[in-house]
Amino acid sequence: MEDLATKIIPLVQTLIPGFLTTMIFYWLADVKKPGQFERTVQALISTGLITMLVSGIKPVLFYIGEHHFQLGQWTVQVEGLWGIGLATSLGLLLAFASNHDYLYRFGRWLTLTSRSSYPEWIYAFRKREGKSVVLTLLDGRRLFGYPAVWPTEPKDGHFLITQPSWMNEKNEWVDTPGIESYLIANSDVYLVEFLE
Repeated sequence: MEDLATKIIPLVQTLIPGFLTTMIFYWLADVKKPGQFERTVQALISTGLITMLVSGIKPVLFYIGEHHFQLGQWTVQVEGLWGIGLATSLGLLLAFASNHDYLYRFGRWLTLTSRSSYPEWIYAFRKREGKSVVLTLLDGRRLFGYPAVWPTEPKDGHFLITQPSWMNEKNEWVDTPGIESYLIANSDVYLVEFLE
């Protein structure tokens, strides 16, 4: 049993940076989480990438230490800290790029893809952030306002509509004095209209 533990613990320590990268990415990015197998493969790829980066940083730091100034000794702990630091940075960078559509925008510019980094539902709201919307509910009522929050899935979640107004049967907007916002379940919404 001890022999098994001595073999597994270093393996787990080696894989931690990749799992940390994928964990941070899926916490922060507005993307659908894939299955456990696919996330494990992504974590393994991230681990390989981070290991190569740490291997590239090590000689650079040795060169700086020999020719300019020395920051300290290169130990297993320092190597682990570099791995964790790079894993965290990589996860944050990938989440930022995904949430701002940088990588897919570059791919669209190269005509490699027509997709965005997040689903069409989120893309529609992000590209029209700050614009007013009209929600047509299943019962026929229509609600005008500004979506402060919208669901990440087209079937679940809620809309938080600020500065709301209802439309009456004469197609006139009726203000709702004293009401700052409405929380509307997405399952109650039939249609979303984006206004100019």
